[in-house]
Amino acid sequence: MSDVIHIEARFRDNGEILPLVFIWEERRFTALALGRQWQKGPSRHFLVMTSREQVFEITYNEDDGNWRMVRSPVEFERGRQVV
Repeated sequence: MSDVIHIEARFRDNGEILPLVFIWEERRFTALALGRQWQKGPSRHFLVMTSREQVFEITYNEDDGNWRMVRSPVEFERGRQVV
């Protein structure tokens, strides 16, 4: 999966990025908590927990400025590996 998503995020002066809200499959999700974050090439990966206690993996590509959905709760449940 690598769907482009729309997101509201805060970009801080120190380089920190805080995803706040994202829209995926025409649904709006509020990020209540951020988990692990890591860099892989030009993409910054974030594990985000929503108000429904669902975990998503989203990425921000620093080269093109696009945000993408990498793993949804369904894929976490299936134990799908990060590609």
